[in-house]
Amino acid sequence: MAEYLLLFHNTPGVLQTRKALQAAGITFRVQDIPRTLRGGCGLCIRFHSAASEVSQWRIPDVTQAIYRCEGEHFVQVS
Repeated sequence: MAEYLLLFHNTPGVLQTRKALQAAGITFRVQDIPRTLRGGCGLCIRFHSAASEVSQWRIPDVTQAIYRCEGEHFVQVS
C-alpha cells in the first residue's frame, strides 16, 4: 500500500470525500496542501491505499487530482 493525496476544487468536496472514507472505514487525515502542489481549496486528504483501489476515491467534478507520495515528492496519478 502506498500513501496518496486527494486534491479538491472546493471545501465541500473535501467534506463529501471525508464522509465517504469514514463510511468505508479508511484511515485518513485532512491537511493543508503541500507547498510544492497547488489546489483549488488549499486542503487535501492524505491516506493509504492499494494502487488498484485509489481511483475509486476520485469523484467527478469534486476531486481535482490524485498524487502518490514518495517521501517529499509527489507523483500525479490522476
